[in-house]
Amino acid sequence: MRKIVLALSLTAAAVFMASGFSAPAQAQYCEGTVHGLSGHYNPATGAGFLAVRAKPRASSYQRGELFNGDKVEIFDRRGNWYKIATAEGPMLEGWVNARWLYNECNY
Repeated sequence: MRKIVLALSLTAAAVFMASGFSAPAQAQYCEGTVHGLSGHYNPATGAGFLAVRAKPRASSYQRGELFNGDKVEIFDRRGNWYKIATAEGPMLEGWVNARWLYNECNY
C-alpha cells in the first residue's frame, strides 16, 4: 500500500512540474536605483523627480519625491508600477513608475 501511495505522489509531482507550474518563489531582498530623470527640477511639469504615489496609478495622491541615484527596496509589481520603500533617509513608502527604477531582480 505504501508503495502505491508513494508512486502516486511521485507521479503527481512529476505531472505538476511538467505542466509548467511551480511553487511560489521565496521572498528576496530587491534593491532598485532611480535613474534617467531630467536634471532640471520642475514640480509644475513633473520634471526632475520620481513621484511616489499612494496607489499604483498616476492620478493617485503623491506621498513624496525621489531623485536620480536614490535607492529603494522593491516589494511588489503591478503592471508598470513598483511598490517601494526608501532604503536610506526618511522612510517613504508607496508606488513608483517602473520606467525610472533600475533593478536586477527580474521584477
